[in-house]
Amino acid sequence: MLLLAALAHAAPLDAADLQTHAGLLSLVDRVGELHCATPLVLALEQHWDHLPTAERARATAVLAPFKADLFDPLPVNRAGGAPPPASDTCWGQQADNRVVGEHFVVEYEDGVDADDVDAFLTALEYSWTKEVDELEWNEPEGTDQYLMLAYVQNQNTGGAYTTVERCGSVYMPYIVAGKDSWRDPYWGDTMAAHEFNHAIQYSYGYSPEFWWWEATATYIEDYVYPNVNYWSAYVTGYTDHPEIAFAAYGQDDYDVFYHMYGMAIWAFYLDNYHGGHDTVQSTWKNASKVSGTYTYGGNDMVDDLGLDWDEAYLDFSARNTVMDYEQQRYFSDIELVDTIRSLPYTAESGRDAPQGYGQNYFKVAADAGGGDLVVSFQTEERADFAVQIVAADTAVLRSEYAIVEEEGEVRLDNFGETDAWIIISPLKYTDNDTEYAYTFTASLERTGNNPGDTGSEGDDTGTDGNVDGGDDDDGGIAGPACACNAGGQALPALGAAAALLVAARRKQ
Repeated sequence: MLLLAALAHAAPLDAADLQTHAGLLSLVDRVGELHCATPLVLALEQHWDHLPTAERARATAVLAPFKADLFDPLPVNRAGGAPPPASDTCWGQQADNRVVGEHFVVEYEDGVDADDVDAFLTALEYSWTKEVDELEWNEPEGTDQYLMLAYVQNQNTGGAYTTVERCGSVYMPYIVAGKDSWRDPYWGDTMAAHEFNHAIQYSYGYSPEFWWWEATATYIEDYVYPNVNYWSAYVTGYTDHPEIAFAAYGQDDYDVFYHMYGMAIWAFYLDNYHGGHDTVQSTWKNASKVSGTYTYGGNDMVDDLGLDWDEAYLDFSARNTVMDYEQQRYFSDIELVDTIRSLPYTAESGRDAPQGYGQNYFKVAADAGGGDLVVSFQTEERADFAVQIVAADTAVLRSEYAIVEEEGEVRLDNFGETDAWIIISPLKYTDNDTEYAYTFTASLERTGNNPGDTGSEGDDTGTDGNVDGGDDDDGGIAGPACACNAGGQALPALGAAAALLVAARRKQ
């Protein structure tokens, strides 16, 4: 089905395979808790050939009881004959009951509430109006010839997923939902918007890393149903575990699974600070020009947008200290490793040490003292680290950072008027399982005791690597722009129009 045959395991199963299989089956048992089971279905397909027959039957019974096997093709028009284009689905009628709309056919099993089916059809048609007609996303593959199938099964779950099936020369998407999806009608509406976005995503190809599929579909809910905001509950997948790798994707860890949804925060970041919805949509348009399967990462999308990855990533991390976004009140606070109330303070990474491009956040209370806040950082890992200090209240006010290999220092002058956050992040994009250890000491020094300070008193033009935040051209807060590199030299500052932090290029 999803052109993933080449990804199936060919080698004998090892302990990691077995752990993955156990994780997959655990998620099958908890499918009713999942906002979207699309990544679960994709992962099951990759491992299907190595699952025992009984476990395949168990997964099929939960996810596709209308099939003998989860990955059997849909029969073509069980009544016989191919349906005419534009008046039916590619496969004709599959269930005993159905309602037909302008773009969709929703079929359902006996025992499903017909009113819920009508609500599903209404939400799908509305999602088409918002996402395709107004926001100008692609129409899903095959919908120029056929109506799109959605199926409501008589299962006591609120889970849903989107997958694809061959329809002539294309793979056409369809949606499967459990009948409990409408216990909360608003949840059913946002589920329809989310799953329909998955259906659209297939038309752009398979190159985006899979976390971006879930992140984008979660983010788009806010555009289709802006007054519901159920997406915010899933962004906690990131805010509860910022230490998890930026691009993490997996089925054997519940926290990693939900981190994919939580990375909708990255879409909100691109939207708020780099051009709005069109920028998020452009990541999919750009990805459609790239070959590969789940290999087009966050750094790739940023480069193709003409932005700088390091600059954007550091600014993103800084914004998350206080959820400095237009939808701020709907975001949960970032999980802290610790709140620092007295200085000096020494930290050593623990069981939640950051993975590649994950973050550890430490909050330094404003009443911890006054002066220059200095962080002296050490690591024995073979990785560069970004070490940031961010001063913020309800928005980011200023920030300093250093890119550190082995040891280095970063300083925030004149600390004490507002809280500050220390952010530690290893700069290893592709390493999603390794945790990176470190230590640091945070201390206060007398204000102005900075031998590298070349700025004149009262100068905020950036010559000393400090720029106070102010209103930017888009009405947001322009973050501070500059910091020192690991050697302690001041880097040139970016102005407010350049938006944000100076880049220190990541080592390849």
